[in-house]
Amino acid sequence: MPDRRIGVAEVAAFLALVAAAVAIFLALDARDQGSNDEQVSKQVRQETQRQIEQIRSSVNQQAGSAGERAKEAENEAERTQQTTSELRSQVSALQGEVNSLNSQQNQMRESLQRQSEDIADIRRTLREQG
Repeated sequence: MPDRRIGVAEVAAFLALVAAAVAIFLALDARDQGSNDEQVSKQVRQETQRQIEQIRSSVNQQAGSAGERAKEAENEAERTQQTTSELRSQVSALQGEVNSLNSQQNQMRESLQRQSEDIADIRRTLREQG
């Protein structure tokens, strides 16, 4: 089951729904107490405005937090890229050393082969003379 995170828009929508429910509740409560429509409207507007401010504050905090996480991720990506570059450079240097060692190994094989052939020639010469 994939990990699902709640987005800022979903949180804001939920908070707006809660604000609307609270505003309706306050309106009904004020109406039940015999208040006039103007007072009910004023209370609804005040509560709605308060809820909107809370939602804005929450969204701004989340946006700031998301910005910080994005900055951290960007910094980590830069460090990873630098490390990768350094590792590639090291691999390249090691590859050069391996090539050099392979060349030296081939030269030694050739030298040993020539020495072996020379020894065989000397033995043959000694057998022929002796």
